[in-house]
Amino acid sequence: MAMDFLDKIPGIIGYAVISAEDGSIEEVKGSSTTPLGDLAAFFSSAGEVIKNSLSLGNINYISLCYGANRLVIFLQDTKYLGVEIEREQDPVQIIEKIKTSTAAPVEEAPKPKAELPRSISSKVQQINLLVEEFGSGGNSAHWLEILNQGLGILAGDLLPYMGVIEEKLGFKEAPLAEREDEFVQALRTIIDFLVKKAVEEMGSSQARVKVQTVIEKMRQAS
Repeated sequence: MAMDFLDKIPGIIGYAVISAEDGSIEEVKGSSTTPLGDLAAFFSSAGEVIKNSLSLGNINYISLCYGANRLVIFLQDTKYLGVEIEREQDPVQIIEKIKTSTAAPVEEAPKPKAELPRSISSKVQQINLLVEEFGSGGNSAHWLEILNQGLGILAGDLLPYMGVIEEKLGFKEAPLAEREDEFVQALRTIIDFLVKKAVEEMGSSQARVKVQTVIEKMRQAS
């Protein structure tokens, strides 16, 4: 079962898909800085052992808290899902959102994209152009992963609002107007992060050329 729909659910920072049959890690996505795959695989297996040895019956979910986040692990058809959310979020609500999304019998109309202020949308556009330019020549997956790393490290409590959606940075829901400056600053730090990584990987000369190409594309689009 494809799990790409999880990328679009607000509040999900990252997730791991574990085979219920053999406990293998099938997929890990998102901007988490923790080893979601290993945690979900271990605790889903441990939960089964504890449940059986103590005759506890069905366990609806397992919730692990660490730092500002929590990992919620539950059985979804033939897979275990380990979903990272903010610590204050209700695990039951996020599970219901996921189950509702997979149970929809008819195709729903696409949700309108979050309306972003120009100060934020221009930074999002710049980031997506940088990732596209740095990843040209068949290296796009690598740069999307670097973008995910940057989000996980730098976005902080803004992370649930945004993420990589359909291979581009996007917003899952519109940011609060009073936090606009925070989002702009976070996106600036992510731009700096991407450029520094480009300099490390391809040298300052080639990175500078690619950055200049992005600047020209943004000028033409404005």
